[in-house]
Amino acid sequence: MKLFMDPKENLFHVHTFRCLHASMCEDSVYVERALELNAGSIWFTDHAPFPGDPFGHRMRYEELEEYLTTLTELKERYQDRIDIHIGLETEYFPSFDKSGYYRRLRSDERLELLLLGQHMAEDENGDYTFHWDGELLQEGEAKAIGTAICQGIRSGYFDIVAHPDRSFRRRKQWTDDMTEIAEQIINTAKQKGVVLELNETSKRHKHQYWKEFWELNADQCPVVIGLDAHSPEELMLEQ
Repeated sequence: MKLFMDPKENLFHVHTFRCLHASMCEDSVYVERALELNAGSIWFTDHAPFPGDPFGHRMRYEELEEYLTTLTELKERYQDRIDIHIGLETEYFPSFDKSGYYRRLRSDERLELLLLGQHMAEDENGDYTFHWDGELLQEGEAKAIGTAICQGIRSGYFDIVAHPDRSFRRRKQWTDDMTEIAEQIINTAKQKGVVLELNETSKRHKHQYWKEFWELNADQCPVVIGLDAHSPEELMLEQ
């Protein structure tokens, strides 16, 4: 496996209290914990809000400016002790691309990284996969999310794909169509020079981490180890 950076030195994929499913502590607590671990950098990538706040489990759109301002201030305060990187984890939706949403995010110089974390997808009717039910959700979600990931990679807005194997969270065993979807993601990322994230949190949940995916990636795309930390205690890699 080609590692993009040392996971002990670089604590990648960290959330904040704003997403409403993380520890309710100040951002500086994560930084102080990173210093205790002798890390050289910490990468904040909280869930990005969308205009109109159509989705849950993320900061409100009105909080985005405060998030960027607060982390920029921390970056300056700790600049002699640790590198603080400012990013956002977000899905790719064609309708929000057309509205200029991603271009606006990338135009903000404070924002260093967009992490493509595709938790759901937008279908051709403009509906979202979390509205699907029954067999369509069980069998069709993986392909829809895989397609969205490839669209997001091709858009050029994203630097890294978060937990790509979590696309298969509703499957119980590896199948040929999963191999096809995985190869599409890997090949598209390789063509565009995008990094894939092996997510530590996925390993703790059934059907979110798939060794078959990473065997297919083997010597293809570089990999970053992501903590997906939602508390300061989760900043350390599991032994």
